[in-house]
Amino acid sequence: MLFAILFNLAGLGLFCWLLYALAVDALAFFAALSIALAAFDAGAGIVGAVALALIAGVGVLTTMRIGIAATRSCPVRLAITLIYAIPAGVAGYQLSDVFAGLGGASGAWRDAMAFLGALAVAAAARARLQAPPPAPAK
Repeated sequence: MLFAILFNLAGLGLFCWLLYALAVDALAFFAALSIALAAFDAGAGIVGAVALALIAGVGVLTTMRIGIAATRSCPVRLAITLIYAIPAGVAGYQLSDVFAGLGGASGAWRDAMAFLGALAVAAAARARLQAPPPAPAK
């Protein structure tokens, strides 16, 4: 019984981590999902839709990172960061609102927790977008 409880908690923790990781990359995930659904509807099949989705998701992330790295203008960097962080904040708000509702919080506390979750996810998205690339392995 103890192992079942521990595995259940570990699975719940993994599920929460996965949802928040997807919320941080909400813009790329949305672009990939939209392209996949459009390609599948056009008759590309499952393999073609998944391939196009991967290309679209990686393309959005790469475009944003190149845009941040290529410009030194603060307003342009702020605009790129906001384009990437606002969808992440909205996804973080929705996710935190659902989790706060599952915990049985009242309306005001639920909104406060959702707002804090939105700020945390948007800040994580901004930090991930502006992080330097990892050093190559030696």
